[in-house]
Amino acid sequence: MIKQNYSSSILAVSNSILLHYGATPHHATLPVLDDLLSKNYKNVVLLVMDGMGVNVLEKNLPINAFLRKHIKMQISSVYPCTTTAALTSILSGKTPIEHAWLGWSCYFKEVDKCINLFSGHESGTEMPAHEENQANKYLGYENILSQIQSASSDVKTCAVSPFTEYFANTIEGICEHIKNLGNEDGRKFIYAYHYQPDYDIHYYGVSSPSINAMMAEYNNQLERLADALSDTLFLITADHGMTDITMKWIEDFPHINEMLKRHICLEPRCCSFYIKDDYKIEFAKRFRETFAEKFLLYTHDEFIKSGLLGKGALHSRTDEFVGDFVAVAVSDIALWYKAYNWESNDFYGAHAGLTEDEMLVPLIVIEKN
Repeated sequence: MIKQNYSSSILAVSNSILLHYGATPHHATLPVLDDLLSKNYKNVVLLVMDGMGVNVLEKNLPINAFLRKHIKMQISSVYPCTTTAALTSILSGKTPIEHAWLGWSCYFKEVDKCINLFSGHESGTEMPAHEENQANKYLGYENILSQIQSASSDVKTCAVSPFTEYFANTIEGICEHIKNLGNEDGRKFIYAYHYQPDYDIHYYGVSSPSINAMMAEYNNQLERLADALSDTLFLITADHGMTDITMKWIEDFPHINEMLKRHICLEPRCCSFYIKDDYKIEFAKRFRETFAEKFLLYTHDEFIKSGLLGKGALHSRTDEFVGDFVAVAVSDIALWYKAYNWESNDFYGAHAGLTEDEMLVPLIVIEKN
């Protein structure tokens, strides 16, 4: 078990970038990165590789591989260490307690449904939960590209991902966009995101042959990209790490399942439970007897006050998305639904627990003068 360090984290990376471009940081910056940025490179590239934690690099690349050779330091994710929370912290410069994008699935009282925040679907289905996207309606924020643009009109900000103007859903497409943008005249901040290796690790595990081959190819392509640009600072990191897990299904624990008021929320390794009124005292006893040493169990207030979600003003939705109890994984177990939520069937790798493998990510630095 490890506790994240927000002062040396992916959140600090974003705040250093904000400070560099004259925008107001929301939290502490990272001194090492502040010094690097003070060299005033024409291009600053922030590439987020989903799930590419320190553990994933160490298990799939030799120590002299390009990416591993350029690890400047190990930093922490935010908590929950999952894409929804971590990517939003990177893109907003704020902590999960402030932005409320806490996990894959959150309960919205307005529609009385658990909703997958990124897709807008009702959890466990492929159907929109409502004609209005509830996350966009209630959880809006200004991203760091917009914040930078407001502070520095002479800097071009660009976003490369499957969801932005510079569309790319492969590493080849991402590298091509970054190379072309970087060779243009003028100062630029380029943010890029790739959904791998997270997507495949979920299905094959951290150390599978397919992940090993994927990481070798990514290592080579990113080295070629770095060689193609000058006057560029490359910052490569991850939103979270990954670990191999064993899935457990709540249907197999009827003595616990019967106490739940609704679908488990957040994540299979950071479970938010809403409990029927008659069981609010009994639940903790049964859960701890069943999952002793597998999960840390917090009450609602304990979890909010724990510091796991970071410092800052408590977003009203954060308070609502944290159920009566939250179970945080500290071993290899994940807990979800067998039939109701198809997304987690047969997962072999996961994140959102409080282990080093999930929490520690690299800050990879390549300086091209």
